[in-house]
Amino acid sequence: MADYVETELVEAEQSPHPARRTPGAFRSLRHRDFAIYWIGLIVSTTGSWMQSAAQGWLAYDLTHNKFYLGAVTAAGSLPILFLTLHSGVIADRFSKRKITIITQSFALVQATALAALAYFEMIQPWHLLALAGFMGLVNAFDIPARQAMTSELVGKEDVLNAVALTSSAFNGARIAGPFIAGLIMVAFGASVQGQTHALDRAAMMRGPGACFFINAISYLAVIIGLLIIRPKRLPASSRDVAMRSQIQEGLAYAFKDPVIRGLLLLTAVASIFGLQYTTLMPALAKDVLKIGPDGLGTLMAAAGLGALAAGLFVASIGHRFKPRSIVTVGSIWAPVGLIAVSFISSYPLTIACIVFIGFGMMMFLAVSNSIIQVASPDELRGRILSVRTFVFMGLAPVGALLIGAVAELAGVQKAILYGGIACLASALFFALRPNGSPDSVQ
Repeated sequence: MADYVETELVEAEQSPHPARRTPGAFRSLRHRDFAIYWIGLIVSTTGSWMQSAAQGWLAYDLTHNKFYLGAVTAAGSLPILFLTLHSGVIADRFSKRKITIITQSFALVQATALAALAYFEMIQPWHLLALAGFMGLVNAFDIPARQAMTSELVGKEDVLNAVALTSSAFNGARIAGPFIAGLIMVAFGASVQGQTHALDRAAMMRGPGACFFINAISYLAVIIGLLIIRPKRLPASSRDVAMRSQIQEGLAYAFKDPVIRGLLLLTAVASIFGLQYTTLMPALAKDVLKIGPDGLGTLMAAAGLGALAAGLFVASIGHRFKPRSIVTVGSIWAPVGLIAVSFISSYPLTIACIVFIGFGMMMFLAVSNSIIQVASPDELRGRILSVRTFVFMGLAPVGALLIGAVAELAGVQKAILYGGIACLASALFFALRPNGSPDSVQ
């Protein structure tokens, strides 16, 4: 989540980067509005990760089908594929804060609907698909506006640090949320084997339902924070120009700029082949590691632990390294971990590998996001971030369906192996280019 301009990126090699002149891992929190937003984000994302873990476990309990796990993930990302470029224009035209208040309110409604269906033991697989699709619709408008709002809260000099802190908050919640969800589901009687007999159907619903309800309440924290803050509005794009023309303008800039173009290509490969290992976590937990929902929560928390460590690393000493170097190391580091997971059936070793994966993924994603924002003019930032959202989340349905189908045919670990190989090949291709990774990233 962040923003930038090409000339500043080029100057990063020749003169001190703004972030380098102001040390301190938590310096962005000196901005009152960002601090309020950041605290609300921690609470909200903890609830979201609880819901994510519970939803995956419930989907697999209801269907026992790995492809269906991919289908639910795909449903949550498909609207982004079709709408995010348009939502980027909207983020550039209107108040990003107001857009985010609306989207977070709709997210609260979605979580409440899931909680109610589970509480009354009415939830069916198609409900999960439909409500995941609704959440995807919400995210299509939420993500570009929320990410582009970062520079309005802290200014460009602290964007890299703010992005790293936001990632740290997100991944701290990624540790706590699934872990808490696993404990709640066990407390409510969820089974390791996932039986779906009538007698245990209530237990199967109660645990996830409690997680969905807690997530709904957690959205109030970020909504209240958004109502309090007043971000500094940056120049907005014209509302008199046709939306199609503004979309084309954003796409043209993103793919003309060698820095943004290279990072977008790497991000697309990571989205399709690398990040989707999380889709198979419930199947990995049940079928390979033979563990219950508490074990699943720990697996998901392990990825968050690695990502949190990477986020804190970037926030505290990331300014000492070239952004290109961090991106290159992260893009190679993560797929090595994926390949390792595909050969392991030990629960402790799998946890260690997932921590490894989370660290590498976050090094790549957080710094590449920051670079893209630095390389984006103020008036185009929402649109360029919407292009990144398009390749990062909009292409996720392709990856989710693909890894679900491969897992159903060849097994969970083979699907993870193939994804890791694809990501490693693309990372090495960019790293070994004469100008370094990706294109001319400094």
